[in-house]
Amino acid sequence: MAPCRLRVRWFRTGGVTVFAILAASGCALGPADEFGPQVTSSSTPLDNPMSQFREVLAPYGTWMDLPDVGWVWHPDPNVVGADFVPYATGGRWVSSDWGWTFESDWDWGQAPFHYGRWFIEPSAGWVWWPDSEWAPAWVDWRWGDGLVGWRPLAPPGLSTGLSWTFVGANDFVRPDVGTHRLPGSRVQALMRQTQPVGEHVVAREGYWNRGPEPKEVARVTGQEVPRAKPMTPPTGQPPRAQAAPGGVLAP
Repeated sequence: MAPCRLRVRWFRTGGVTVFAILAASGCALGPADEFGPQVTSSSTPLDNPMSQFREVLAPYGTWMDLPDVGWVWHPDPNVVGADFVPYATGGRWVSSDWGWTFESDWDWGQAPFHYGRWFIEPSAGWVWWPDSEWAPAWVDWRWGDGLVGWRPLAPPGLSTGLSWTFVGANDFVRPDVGTHRLPGSRVQALMRQTQPVGEHVVAREGYWNRGPEPKEVARVTGQEVPRAKPMTPPTGQPPRAQAAPGGVLAP
């Protein structure tokens, strides 16, 4: 059998060179010296999570090399379901100090729901574009009239159009939130019933959105808002608590 040849795609975001060490499905990741002079001091190091995305996600989908976009990952419908929608299927929304964050039911969900962006590729459906910047969730939000809506933020230069997910406010913090989605045929009407909401936080490329205020969600729904586990602040954001002597977090 001929040896598998790795293909390396480079992205430049905000003056920082980021690389994804990705290969066609079934290829094994080779030793570091295989990449030779392409790995420089300004590149993402090989032990960065970026270099692990391929191996983590390969068992659950297919890596595709798209013209003008680069390597993207398409989740296997046998794993996520034929009606998969990112930030809706297989998880729930929880509140954090940095905004609403998607708590995935899948053990590999840490990568595609906190790094990179999603968009629709016509022949495959939803695909994930890898990037190394972390955020609670790369989505935009709408709110009002007893409704909550969100859509994935696409990679720079692309758009997800009207790919909004809407649920009733009372269903927003329920487990497996995607099972409560309102019909896609109603999206345009639901957009007229809602307004943009949430603080836009500047990222290296574009922004991420904190979403509706948890206190307002709790007031409207009469439900306790679930909280995320402690997490690292997003890029460029100061921590909300300082470690006191002995490792105890001080307010």
